[in-house]
Amino acid sequence: MYNFLFKKIAIYILLFSFISLTYGQETIDFAVANWPPYFDDKVKNKGSLAQYLKNLLKNKGIDVNYVWYKSWKAAYNNSSAGRVMASPGWICNKERAKSFYFTYPIYIMEHVVFHLKSNPVKLTSIESLKNAGPIVITESYYFGREFETAAKKYKFAIRKVRLEKLSFNLLLKNRAALAPMPLDNGFIILNKYYTKEQRDKITYSPSFFKNNYYHVMVSKKYPEAIHLYETLNKILIKQSFNNKLHSDLKLHKVCPGVTQPEW
Repeated sequence: MYNFLFKKIAIYILLFSFISLTYGQETIDFAVANWPPYFDDKVKNKGSLAQYLKNLLKNKGIDVNYVWYKSWKAAYNNSSAGRVMASPGWICNKERAKSFYFTYPIYIMEHVVFHLKSNPVKLTSIESLKNAGPIVITESYYFGREFETAAKKYKFAIRKVRLEKLSFNLLLKNRAALAPMPLDNGFIILNKYYTKEQRDKITYSPSFFKNNYYHVMVSKKYPEAIHLYETLNKILIKQSFNNKLHSDLKLHKVCPGVTQPEW
């Protein structure tokens, strides 16, 4: 009798372990900050990307808990220190790879360049930015290795702001000439924080920036980092394959120079 019960309990333990390994952690904590429309703690669904991740992981038996910070810099620092498991919505680079593993992409974004209508721009290459005037970018944002290299080589005039919405303040005050950012994000900020008179002064031009791939960064200081990284990859790759979108992305092409386990 006791042997039978012991064997039965052992089987349940093994089954539970298998489920845990298959679906990952019961709850995943994500460090985030406001970035409408993708992450927004003032709306019911917490933003389009927040809802997408929550629904996707819920279907695999994983709950998502968003830990909100006042800035993405704070979200980065707290997850880098291992106080939060991971943080979604980041572009990979070698510096960040010292502290994080980058999952298979969760979102692909195309950028434009906002500027004043009174200051038309014609950008033919990334090098042409050197003559375009000051460029305003948000702290913690990364526009790719090509931009980073060109900025150092040609000594771009860079103005950094803590919040993305402040980029338009610098444009309107003629303290910056260009503000690269996602088109939909820019329009949401303009409509939310600026008057019609101010909005009418601003336009945008196509950007030569390549598509940006956004990932979940898994903190290397999290004890189960590799397990969480692999679990998320399986789910994200399967979702991408099911949608017949971007299912053939390779780590070395999306994250050149970053060394970590393959997707």
